[in-house]
Amino acid sequence: MTSALRSPRERLGGYLLLPRLIDKVRLHAQGTLPPEYVGNLLKPTGSTLDSRFLAFTGLDAEKLREAILTAKNDDAVLAWVERHAISHNPSEKEAWAEEIATYRPTPEMAEYRKKIYPELAGKVDLASISVLDMIDLDEGRIPTR
Repeated sequence: MTSALRSPRERLGGYLLLPRLIDKVRLHAQGTLPPEYVGNLLKPTGSTLDSRFLAFTGLDAEKLREAILTAKNDDAVLAWVERHAISHNPSEKEAWAEEIATYRPTPEMAEYRKKIYPELAGKVDLASISVLDMIDLDEGRIPTR
């Protein structure tokens, strides 16, 4: 699957995931966000990447959505985030990004991934890769063998 979404590895203002979140909100507003992403979009609870971003920043999901949709560009979104988010210095942002980047699924989550990504599961061991690798593999940014 190729995607109009930026990689979850991309950063804006040191925030991992923020560029991708901006893309998802904008695509959803246009009615072009792939259906498999809609259910978790800006979900405030749980272990999704969106919920982890919201927890780390302390931002309200609907206020962030509104800010993204009314901002002229990514820099304006970042300015809004920096005004409203819990303040984090660069080393705290880096530590959080590393935590996200190295997360490996529980055995139950690995089995769930196999159901959601059966084609990908036939090519790689989904339990052994990070969620960021899984997304980049699924969206064609990392080739599978």
